[in-house]
Amino acid sequence: MESNLKISICIPQYNRIELLLRSLKQIEQQDYDFIEVVISDDCSSDNTTDEISKLKENYRYPIIYHKFQVNQGYDRNYRKCIELGNGDYCLVIGNDDTIYHTDSISKLAFFLEENNLPDVGYCNFIEEKGQKNTVQRALETKVHGSGIDVAIRHANGFSFVGGLIYKKSSFDKFNTDKHDGSIYSQMYLGLFMIANGCSLFTIKEPLVLKDILFEDGSFRWSAYRDGLPKNWKEYRNFKSGLLSVMNVLICACIDSQIENLNFIYKIMKRMYTVTYPYWVVQYKHYGSFAASWSLIKELRPHKNKYFNRMNIIQKIKISSHYLVFTILALLIPYKIFNHLQKRLHKLVRK
Repeated sequence: MESNLKISICIPQYNRIELLLRSLKQIEQQDYDFIEVVISDDCSSDNTTDEISKLKENYRYPIIYHKFQVNQGYDRNYRKCIELGNGDYCLVIGNDDTIYHTDSISKLAFFLEENNLPDVGYCNFIEEKGQKNTVQRALETKVHGSGIDVAIRHANGFSFVGGLIYKKSSFDKFNTDKHDGSIYSQMYLGLFMIANGCSLFTIKEPLVLKDILFEDGSFRWSAYRDGLPKNWKEYRNFKSGLLSVMNVLICACIDSQIENLNFIYKIMKRMYTVTYPYWVVQYKHYGSFAASWSLIKELRPHKNKYFNRMNIIQKIKISSHYLVFTILALLIPYKIFNHLQKRLHKLVRK
């Protein structure tokens, strides 16, 4: 079966034109014809405009390029690149990501056709600096359905933008600027869409190559790693963003008018069981114990504005999760915890 679905590959751009050009070169190798490339440029200060203008003349696929004249911030630029898409579906990648295999888009289009055109989903990805291991946020290839429980179980899959996929008509229906400035608008949007009846799908096969290398083979460390506090004097001003993630997800459920407030407990439990200890360990692994300690203080349950909306039993359970997983994250070596974390991640998805 062949598909004629039009796929928009949407890229929020800001500087790093060298990586974007590498990405576009690889995208051009796809064996699928019905593709357009959409680039929203958040007022880059490099030569992005000139380079894209030259590339458009002979590029295999149509390129839609838009540049903001004033910097809008990550969330607005992310949404803009999808808004500009004319495809049936929009596949979002970072400007330092690309498409993994030459048949990745054709496989995506075939899956979407075969599964009655689901609304929103994500795929796995591979980091170019370590292609032996697939980053498994999607545990299986299937349509999971919709509703609040499905949304909460899979919310973490929307953490990284590379490989998020939207049916364009569904995105247009739910698109909102409510959480612009949080840098997690894609998590709000994903959970909000699924909670309100959009069908979620996941694709286990890696379709995206993440964090591509420069021409000389060097790797661009992520901004969060570069910005970790190097000593105890710096740790006081460090914010991980996990508190914002938790609040964005809870807010999506509130905005969905879910009457049973058990979703607050479920979201906090997942955060304290998987995401929170993972980053405590990661910060230690990156050599910033100060960042780990800052995160421990930042994520104290009673500091969350939604904590008091749970009942007493739920408060006790969440506080216990926080205490137990803080101790585990501080004491267990990185390799052991990383192995346990992967198994725990699979367990809480069921």
